[in-house]
Amino acid sequence: MPRYLRWIAAVTAGIVMQFAIQVLFLAIAVGGESDKEITLSGAEGALITFGAAILNVLTALGVNDWLSGKYPVERKGRAVEERTP
Repeated sequence: MPRYLRWIAAVTAGIVMQFAIQVLFLAIAVGGESDKEITLSGAEGALITFGAAILNVLTALGVNDWLSGKYPVERKGRAVEERTP
């Protein structure tokens, strides 16, 4: 698998994770009851934003690592020798 495809898959997974976290926390912050508003203080909002960014990066790195282990990149110009035991 070419590196650029691995990177595209990893970035896409990170963006999807970021979107899922934002939808989840928006649902929590807005709430289901119309008479009760939930507001996030500065520290809570900062922690959620920081956590979402870290989770986004960890997801992208994890997908990239998983794909590189499953589909290693062959080096150009070298013949691949198969060894039979």
